[in-house]
Amino acid sequence: MESTSDRQSTVAKQPRLPPELLHHVVESVLPSNTRALIPTTHPSTKTLLTLTRVSRVTYLVASKLLRQRCLYIDSSRRLSDMLLCMDRFVPRLPPTLSLRCITSLYLAPFPASSLDDQPTAIWVRELFCEVCETLRRLVVDMPFETLDPLDDHLNVRRTLREGFEQLGRLEEFVCLGQYPSLSVPDAHTDVWRLWPDLQRLVLFNVPADSHWLWWDVATLPKLGHVVLARPQRLETVNIKDEYFHKLPRDDARLEREIKIVLMDTAEDLPVVTCARWEEIDPRGRMTVEQIHVPTSFYGDETASALVTAWVRRGALEGTIWDWPGERIGKAPARSAPASA
Repeated sequence: MESTSDRQSTVAKQPRLPPELLHHVVESVLPSNTRALIPTTHPSTKTLLTLTRVSRVTYLVASKLLRQRCLYIDSSRRLSDMLLCMDRFVPRLPPTLSLRCITSLYLAPFPASSLDDQPTAIWVRELFCEVCETLRRLVVDMPFETLDPLDDHLNVRRTLREGFEQLGRLEEFVCLGQYPSLSVPDAHTDVWRLWPDLQRLVLFNVPADSHWLWWDVATLPKLGHVVLARPQRLETVNIKDEYFHKLPRDDARLEREIKIVLMDTAEDLPVVTCARWEEIDPRGRMTVEQIHVPTSFYGDETASALVTAWVRRGALEGTIWDWPGERIGKAPARSAPASA
């Protein structure tokens, strides 16, 4: 009969997989789309959680991937749990990437019926203060329109605004379903206007005839891709006229190329005014496209629910910026390049 020492010796002699190979095995658990934010219920997330308990090597890799790809907070309970875990590590295991170092986040901690939840608002502010130095990509789904400023007796809107104001390094912001209106008596500027590194932006229900909308878009120096989902009063505005006349003609910020995408169902997206576009923008620095979201097979969903679902999917997959749209307006003729 084989003794315990013999069995241990046999195990010790068995070849071990190199750490690099184990890394590839763990990484293969995730979808091939490297930009996708993965929900907690996804099989990949569950598998990564299991791999954190297999060995020290898999713990390090799986923990890092969970922080990079699976930060999906869809309840106040998950939000509070995450804050509690900020400084906690598993005993006797190597330290891994801190939760403060996350770069991408999906955040929907409020119930759909009301924003009036002071503890959750405080937790959101605390989370943003913790991750503000590294967070680059944020997808939020919050019922901003459910709390009237006159009824905000607990200062929920101010608390949230203080958190959003910290995100000065954000490059990509997607706000689902409702416009992120967080103005307070002493601060009326939209929070997304405060992020100088912002490059890609998705907004719902934006008033397209607002002077401040196009002022903010024009003055954010790095903003190059804007998706306006279910825009309001679009038929009353000339987009290029508004955008190109907010700053002096020779302002360097108007020299960048920018894409504006209008997204809604075919029934709700109005005809866009294209008057004098070639005169206003002879070099074609701004591209305007429209995307019609198809209705569901059964036709029992509201237009708002349909568009929100489409944008949520594209934002979480990271593919919304690559969706092809129908070009609006005649493309101006480009000058031939100068000969050398």
